[in-house]
Amino acid sequence: MKNILIINLRRIGDVYTTGHLISSLTQIEGNAVSLLVYKECEKAASNLKNITNLHVIDRKEIITLKTNKLFSDGFAFERLFTQLQGIKNQKWDEIINYSNDLVGAYLCSYLRNSTEKVIGVHFNAQRSIITNSDWEMLFNDVLPIVKYAPVHFVDCYHKMIGISHHSEGEKIITNPGHNATAFSNMSTIRKNLPVAESATKIVGIQLKTSDTAKDIPEGIILELLSLLKGTPELIPILLIAPIDEERKYAIEINEKFNNQLAVVEADLQAIASVLMNIDLLITPDTAIKHIADLTETSVLEVSMGYAPFLKQGSYSQGSLILTDIIIERDFTKTGNHKPAKSNIKAQDIMSSVLYYFTKAKSIRPRLSNDVTLYTCSFDQLGARYSVVAGSVNVQIEIHRLMSRQLINVVYDNNESTEIYTNITDFGSAAATTWSKSEKANLTNVVKDLLGTLRSLLQSQENRKNSRDFVLNLGKLISHSEGNSIVQIPVMMFKTKIESINVKTFDENAKEVEVLLYELKSDIQKVLQCINKLEEKTVAQKKDDFMNRTQEPAGN
Repeated sequence: MKNILIINLRRIGDVYTTGHLISSLTQIEGNAVSLLVYKECEKAASNLKNITNLHVIDRKEIITLKTNKLFSDGFAFERLFTQLQGIKNQKWDEIINYSNDLVGAYLCSYLRNSTEKVIGVHFNAQRSIITNSDWEMLFNDVLPIVKYAPVHFVDCYHKMIGISHHSEGEKIITNPGHNATAFSNMSTIRKNLPVAESATKIVGIQLKTSDTAKDIPEGIILELLSLLKGTPELIPILLIAPIDEERKYAIEINEKFNNQLAVVEADLQAIASVLMNIDLLITPDTAIKHIADLTETSVLEVSMGYAPFLKQGSYSQGSLILTDIIIERDFTKTGNHKPAKSNIKAQDIMSSVLYYFTKAKSIRPRLSNDVTLYTCSFDQLGARYSVVAGSVNVQIEIHRLMSRQLINVVYDNNESTEIYTNITDFGSAAATTWSKSEKANLTNVVKDLLGTLRSLLQSQENRKNSRDFVLNLGKLISHSEGNSIVQIPVMMFKTKIESINVKTFDENAKEVEVLLYELKSDIQKVLQCINKLEEKTVAQKKDDFMNRTQEPAGN
């Protein structure tokens, strides 16, 4: 049995994503999982199933004490330590820093004597950052740098801990009364249509996010509602939180449809019951999206603004994500809260809805220029987003998928044949172009790697040669800033170099030499992945040629 503490001091949506990890951990018999969150996220955390104990930090109280000039800062620290005392006095087998931020790191370090193992970023006595595995380094140092993240955060956490993802079982607590009310209300809505109740599909539309930069513009929502109402089998309903701003917005929209739309108001405890009784949720990047994932409600996520869907997108089999072509996306949050400019139109959302409900998935929806539709499926590494339809920058998509394959092979000792198939579906010419470019980049890295190794050996013989070693090492590390697939192992190498804590030159030299040979091995694996793709590409060309020669001649 393991007594496990998860620290998640992020926002409500991030707290809900913890539900996947908690579910996987508690599938192992005897595990007891406790959760530490900020007080403002307490209601959300209390909805997660399988939590043994819930602990909270009242940061508003602590900040008030800290910023009030009448009080010593010591009052704030004393209050924090008091709130943590229940955790500090327990013995934990594992503490997991799910926040992966500075505050979480300090807390993990403070609790270091209360646990046998800390997973996630924390500090040692010298205030140096400690990482325990390649997966932690990938999460902390690689994923923030790689422009188009190849791995979902939820899956990376599972790998960091060393457990498999379990999709079965309930992940969220629902109220039986709310469940009955939601079922009754949705049944009534279905019966009021002149279509067989079994043929109707209820489509919930989440109107607002916490940031207007991610909102679906009002004009698009109005046009989408008109399109949905024009399709007899589809029933649109508006989903809002119980706050005045959203009530007012929903009233304004409903007035434009003669108040014929159903408006469902639900707080965080009740919304899960609503989601379990609808057929599809249309939402921008919201906490509701994460609740839908936990209830296994299908999602059509309309990803706008800085919403990082490749890292934290909808996480359920068959869910869809509609986005501007990713080469035009900026996933960096700015202070600008204005609605994001987008090529996504109401017809694109409607086409995606119809695609979701169509059994024949071979018929792809037509989308506006520079709009892409992805679907979520699962492989050995977890959630993978694949293009369904729309505009595609083929080279970027190949690069994203091959980055995922590299992580599969180098850090998980796995290889996905599906990824190679996805890439060859873009066309053998595109795959060949990418492979040639990456091999050229790989050649340059290998040259710098060998130069660094040579100068390191020379510096061990004669310290005067250490300057050449430093220059060559800098040149090698500079490849971590490029867009080549080899960026990933070079960035991992750089992180390990920076964490070396030995003192003497000879000890440093030995550590660096080991890491250089480790990098050399990883680069060989990169080359193996590229060669395998080339083999698949050649086989695809042969199949295409045979299919063309066997086609009957036209009349």
